[in-house]
Amino acid sequence: MKRKNVQNKNGITISDSIVMSVKRKHANYRKPFSAAIALIGYVSIIMAFLGMFKFHYNSRAVAAAAVGFAVLYLALAVIGRKALWVYAGSAVLFVISAYKKSAKIAMGFKFIYNIIYKDAYHSKIEYYNGLKDKLEVPAVTTLFFFYIWLLAIVIFFFTICRPNPVLPLITTFPVLEIGMYNGIKVPVFWGILCIAFWLALLAMSTIDVGEYSGGQSGFVRKNDLFFPKRHMKLKVTERCGMFIVACVVAIAGCSYATLKLTHYKRSEKLDQKRRDITEAMNDFSFDNLAESLSNLGSAFGFDFEYENYKLGTVDHVRYKNVTDLKLTIKNYSGGAIYLRSNVRSIYKNNEWFKLPASAYNDKIFDDFDTYGIHPQDFSGQFIRLIDPSAVQATVWIKPSTRKSKQIYAPYNTQNFGDIAYNSDLTIAPVEPQNGVSSYMFLQEGTEGIFQALINSQSGGADHREVYSASEIRDPMWSKKILSYCQENNLISYDDFFPVDFDIPADKEYIDQHGDILMTELLHNSYKDFVYNNYLTVPDNPKMNEVREAYKDIISKNDGSLERKIEVLYDIRGKMQQDCTYSLYPRKNPSNRDFVNYFLLENQKGYCTHYATAGVMLARMAGIPARYATGYVVVQKDIETASKRNADGTIEIDVKDNRSHAWAEVFIDGIGWIPFEFTAGYSSREINTEPTSAVTTTAKTTGATTAVTTRTTASNSSNSNNSTTTKIQTTSDQSNTVTTAGNGGFGHGNGKGFHIPNAVKDIFLVLLSILALIGFVLLRRYLILRIRDRKFNSGKAENKIRSMYSYAEKLLETKKLKSDHGNYTTFAKEIENGFAGIYFKKGNFEKLTDIALRTCFGKGEPTEDELKLCNDTIDSISETIFNRADIWHKFIYKYINVLR
Repeated sequence: MKRKNVQNKNGITISDSIVMSVKRKHANYRKPFSAAIALIGYVSIIMAFLGMFKFHYNSRAVAAAAVGFAVLYLALAVIGRKALWVYAGSAVLFVISAYKKSAKIAMGFKFIYNIIYKDAYHSKIEYYNGLKDKLEVPAVTTLFFFYIWLLAIVIFFFTICRPNPVLPLITTFPVLEIGMYNGIKVPVFWGILCIAFWLALLAMSTIDVGEYSGGQSGFVRKNDLFFPKRHMKLKVTERCGMFIVACVVAIAGCSYATLKLTHYKRSEKLDQKRRDITEAMNDFSFDNLAESLSNLGSAFGFDFEYENYKLGTVDHVRYKNVTDLKLTIKNYSGGAIYLRSNVRSIYKNNEWFKLPASAYNDKIFDDFDTYGIHPQDFSGQFIRLIDPSAVQATVWIKPSTRKSKQIYAPYNTQNFGDIAYNSDLTIAPVEPQNGVSSYMFLQEGTEGIFQALINSQSGGADHREVYSASEIRDPMWSKKILSYCQENNLISYDDFFPVDFDIPADKEYIDQHGDILMTELLHNSYKDFVYNNYLTVPDNPKMNEVREAYKDIISKNDGSLERKIEVLYDIRGKMQQDCTYSLYPRKNPSNRDFVNYFLLENQKGYCTHYATAGVMLARMAGIPARYATGYVVVQKDIETASKRNADGTIEIDVKDNRSHAWAEVFIDGIGWIPFEFTAGYSSREINTEPTSAVTTTAKTTGATTAVTTRTTASNSSNSNNSTTTKIQTTSDQSNTVTTAGNGGFGHGNGKGFHIPNAVKDIFLVLLSILALIGFVLLRRYLILRIRDRKFNSGKAENKIRSMYSYAEKLLETKKLKSDHGNYTTFAKEIENGFAGIYFKKGNFEKLTDIALRTCFGKGEPTEDELKLCNDTIDSISETIFNRADIWHKFIYKYINVLR
């Protein structure tokens, strides 16, 4: 081609000749290299997956299928375009065949998932139950056959014909991640080759040697000549892929040898972290987003406490065996210690709520503050009355960092002026010392309280007594009592007033302890609030079904103390007879009532299930109850405490497996006390191994007998059961839950093809992202189409108006805008600032003049004028876009759609 030289005044010669050089020809190894990479990926994925688990399948048939598909698709891929129709036909045949065998493939998936589930979570539980063993080998073989077929189609085509990592990664990575995600070791050699394949394929689809055709123009200088840049795209990707494979294998080999020589072993802490992340991801649910994010953050080491009261949103409970609280106890005398943190009162839509703030506008709460005695003090005060020998203990509670925002306190506390009260719910120290809360409390368990109450009432004495404020020995309490009685019109004559004690009270003792008399007066007034607010049960058909199922028990309550206690024990006995304690109850269906589903349908659950159902059943029986959460420490925990000090104190690390939910019941004459409905929990020890339903062999009658039976049986592992029981333990052990990475999805029933909810949630997120991307792209496409139509069709006046409007939008991105419609002045300002950079000098003024002339009816623009306007806005648009950073380019292109 003839060279044309142009020399300017500076002495620089510009040549427009084409210069091309061709290197010496080398042998072309592209096909062999790509075929080798494809075979590496194909074989390594299969061997790595099969090496992680022990499946039951026809290994010869699977091996023959793998070899056959490899030979077929390798040949088709190497042939290339001429064989594409065969490739496409085989893909269609695969889809049709897979559809016909879909039932068998689904069954094979269930079999292999059972094996994966058991290996990953070190459990003998099968996710899918009811599968026939004789069908395992043919079903799993069929599944492997079709997966290997799919693998061959994807890997050989997208490695040899059209190198692209997307579909191969989607097809291969999840299969290996099933094991890696749950801490299963991948065979080292095959795992390294898998990584090498992924990196090589990524390189083959992205690495370019040479200049990309989308770059900006320029010149190459040679001596005094400047040659125009030639934008060429030269690919040698297969050689790069083989080089990466060799590098990965070499690096991995050196690393492996080093680890072997140094005897390195991955720490249990790292394995536990993987299991924690697995657990959090499996439990992730948009129905329970706040808690899911909290758990996920905790798994990655970003702890923030979140306590959820929405019920049935998780498949299972898994403990991490970490210390949540540190307790120091003095004067411990036996039994369980419940450390209450939160209380909820209203059950609605499968969730627990607090009473509305308006409920606490009752006058009685002003009286609590005025006279210095609160509902949280009642049980501690009255225990002194019914059991003067109750031991006063002291506990110091130090929460861990992740529990530092919560306050925990025992029941039956003694107020010495250092306690702050939260309505009638919880208490907290006024001034905790260094994050440590301390309380003095009377150590009397629920069973002991019931027994003492029954014994105190055995005489049948009348509990009504007339007192005189002047007879109270303590002047402070005498004055307070008289003030309260006068304010509430309780004075019968002089300073005498009647008091109805729910339990017998020695008058001499009361005269000496005016605080107990004041407590009884406030307690009698508070009872109205309790019975008005803590007997609420949702009025719906599902709850009526529960009421009907338990009507023989809840109808027994005649208001007497003995009957109330008997009803509570009978409710607990029937719940433990009909329901199974399990840390794997599965999620509660969103269209089911939580209590109804637990008691009458699923009949599997843990403390949250038992406590919630127990509260509802107690309320149905006319016994006020509410839902409490916190921690429980039983006698066995304290007996096995790690540290006993010389001063008699005992130090205990309270693990997360002692977090608990229980029912609080209100007993007239005592107040709020914990009542345990959960199977396996007693004051002596906690047996949280999942059990089968309790088989009743004997039944006691009468409240006194029931209490006596439970007191006697307190040394058994299940002493809180009202019946003599026989428990058969399944293979689902709680210690497995504590130590293993149990991120499972719960039990399957073996019917249908169940997709785990975590997978559904992930797909939902992906679909949402894809939908958003699709919306953005569709919006961009429509706007560009409409703009193009406006610029090229219709009346000239409308064309020019659209072009000028578009130019204004472009200039607004540079914060330039015409004010008060002075277009001529605005055009001059644009020319002065941007002419020669964003457009040719004078073009914007011409564009403005053409637009004004056309819009004001002074003539139509010619084709040349329309082209000038179009070229001007194109130049402005291109220059603004090229000068923008990546973020503004994205905004410019996809949000504002200006290019």
